[in-house]
Amino acid sequence: MTSSVVQLDGDLDFSRKAELDALLGAAEHADIAIVDFERVTYLDSSVLGSLMMLKKHMVEHGTAGVVRIAGANESLRRIFAICGLDRIFELYDSAVQAQAMQTANTPGRRE
Repeated sequence: MTSSVVQLDGDLDFSRKAELDALLGAAEHADIAIVDFERVTYLDSSVLGSLMMLKKHMVEHGTAGVVRIAGANESLRRIFAICGLDRIFELYDSAVQAQAMQTANTPGRRE
């Protein structure tokens, strides 16, 4: 399986949507996209939409369509949980941990 790591940083909101979509777009052809949130301090709903589109595009390209969220702080994890996205994306404590997992057939929280 192929994987791609996307590192994000700072406050992510609609003003950075084009930049975010370009970064995530680079991972569309991978089976596993690891999105590193370790340096992210804020996100809004546009980020969640971009992540959902990443997963959709990955599946459309015939990949496994696995999106792993890595390194998100508790506040960000809470947003994923409230929106139910912790059942769609896999959550890991770090990008290293997310990369160490070789199989990802069951989405869900990994800690």
